[in-house]
Amino acid sequence: MKVLYLGNWRDGTGWGNAAQGYILSLDAAGVNVVPRHIKLNNREVEIPERILELERRSDKDCDVVIQHVLPHHLDYNGSFDKNIALYVTETDHCKNTVWPERLNLMDECWIPNHDMLNNAKNSNICAPMHIVPHACDIYKYQAEYEPLQMDIIKDKFVFYYIGEHNRRKNLMALIKAFHLEFGCDEDVALVLKAHIPEESVAESEKYLREMANTIKDGLKLYPQRSMYHPEIFICQYLSDVDIMRLHATCDCFVSPSFGEAWGIPTFDAMAMGKTPISTSTGGPKDYLTDCGWLVDAKKESCFGMVDSFSEMYAGNEKWDRIDLEALRKAMRDVYTNSEDRLKKADAGINRAYEYSYETVGLHMKNILENKTTPHFGADRDFIHEKHSIKKLIS
Repeated sequence: MKVLYLGNWRDGTGWGNAAQGYILSLDAAGVNVVPRHIKLNNREVEIPERILELERRSDKDCDVVIQHVLPHHLDYNGSFDKNIALYVTETDHCKNTVWPERLNLMDECWIPNHDMLNNAKNSNICAPMHIVPHACDIYKYQAEYEPLQMDIIKDKFVFYYIGEHNRRKNLMALIKAFHLEFGCDEDVALVLKAHIPEESVAESEKYLREMANTIKDGLKLYPQRSMYHPEIFICQYLSDVDIMRLHATCDCFVSPSFGEAWGIPTFDAMAMGKTPISTSTGGPKDYLTDCGWLVDAKKESCFGMVDSFSEMYAGNEKWDRIDLEALRKAMRDVYTNSEDRLKKADAGINRAYEYSYETVGLHMKNILENKTTPHFGADRDFIHEKHSIKKLIS
């Protein structure tokens, strides 16, 4: 079997990171994979040498194509024995988009978490579905990383976040919960490694500081802002090694996101024994279980994602709003219950092995060889009509 893999693994995004992991997983399982990059932005990051080697393979006579692209870019091609779509969603449906009709033309779809099965059902996506989680380089977590030198957090218990800032990430909830739960006399700190896409370091930091000050002014817990714990913002680019050093420096990762298809920083934190606190949604809902704190959430209408495609994250879609009081309780539990935290930390370090290149790669190989049973989203009565359309395309 020869597999053509289409994706954007050079641009440093979460999708790019996932694509690298999937390619290396197929290779680790002995699948003859041929990667072809699709350029979606002007960013370019360092690529693993093995992927560069695989890119030099001929793409002639491929039996299967995996299209790891936004579904509106999908193109069913009858010259392949199997057309696979690999995609993600983070709300309860995608009916506002052309995604369902494109995905229904594919032979099967690969998705990273179980919550997406409900999205498929609600969106009338009937293609066979396989859960294919993200894969990781487990050796990355076994390395020793020198903690970052930050005097302001010395001898404190450090909560932290890593990622970009947008409405979906819900950083306001984290800042609000932190200041509500921990008094100014407690030895805690909050580190936010965050940036605003397309903005400079200075502009990102200015915006985030103003947001934090607005929250503190609104809470009215103290007569002066200086009485609150200061947030530590890191808005500049950090290398992959420095990101791991930040994980090594801090104590508990927190993600209050409205939705995460996987949550790479959350997974990395789990694998580093940092007992993440996360909204109980998407990818984290699958892999955290006994390795961190999953916080209850309530479905509510999407709002405020103005920097996405106009037809996505619309008000008739729902995402998961974290329960603020439950988030506060989880942060307090992590801070005070060291025995439970250490137990979860050990479980997280061990859990990472279940997502190694070798393990995920074998799972992907079994799917390609039709050795696993697929899930189905919508009513399968749609499938017969879909296959008739595909025959015409072929």
